Amino acid sequence: MQTFGAPLSPMLEKFALNTALAEDDCAAIVALPLSLHFYNPGKHIVKNDATSTEFQVLVSGFAIAYKVTSDGFRQIVGFRLPGDIINIQHMQFAYNDCSVQATAHCMVAAVDETLIRNLTCKRPIISNAIMASALIEASISREWIVNIGRRNARARIAHLFCELASRLDPCRLAEDQPFRLPLTQQQIGDAVGLTAVHVNRTIKGLIKDGLLEQDRHLISSPAWDQLKSVAGFNRRYLQLDQKAAALGHSQ
Repeated sequence: MQTFGAPLSPMLEKFALNTALAEDDCAAIVALPLSLHFYNPGKHIVKNDATSTEFQVLVSGFAIAYKVTSDGFRQIVGFRLPGDIINIQHMQFAYNDCSVQATAHCMVAAVDETLIRNLTCKRPIISNAIMASALIEASISREWIVNIGRRNARARIAHLFCELASRLDPCRLAEDQPFRLPLTQQQIGDAVGLTAVHVNRTIKGLIKDGLLEQDRHLISSPAWDQLKSVAGFNRRYLQLDQKAAALGHSQ
């Protein structure tokens, strides 16, 4: 994976998985003036129905995207990980369609949307990279619909962990490497449509069966292939393997 030395480098590294940006394209992105914002766990980065004139990228940390029903129930509709564009819909629409809240200490880079629009007009390949990000986000949303609608509790949670492990480390050279998951069991439940009690019971079952290990917020599996089998997980929908395959890391 290419590496870049700037606050927007996590986004560029994700772009590089699917879009062949030239060095001058990357340099043009790195040269954009930006501001950095810091959010403690529990703080909102954006709120539902709010407007913004900034293109925001998560530099570090972990955040949830969620919506709340009229009777007060929360549904987590996505996770924002380092390199993700937080409010990609702002490239076309004025309002946020969900709230985004930090669950860990987050650093966010914000660029004036006008500068991004001008850059994509001058360099269409950058527009292609942003479009690819939007399409991947939509692909993840479709998989979540299947996960909540058609998988049992055990498969739902296994699938969520497999997805996050893949997204946090696209090449995954060491599949037994633990990853940090700064989520409560209530938040996991809100992502997969289960109560916190059901999540707790299901995770304990996966641990008992030797498929999962948990040390507070550190998650690992001594049997990733079995965990993926339980989940029915195929990471193709994440579109991580176009460059990884060339590096010999595809699964």
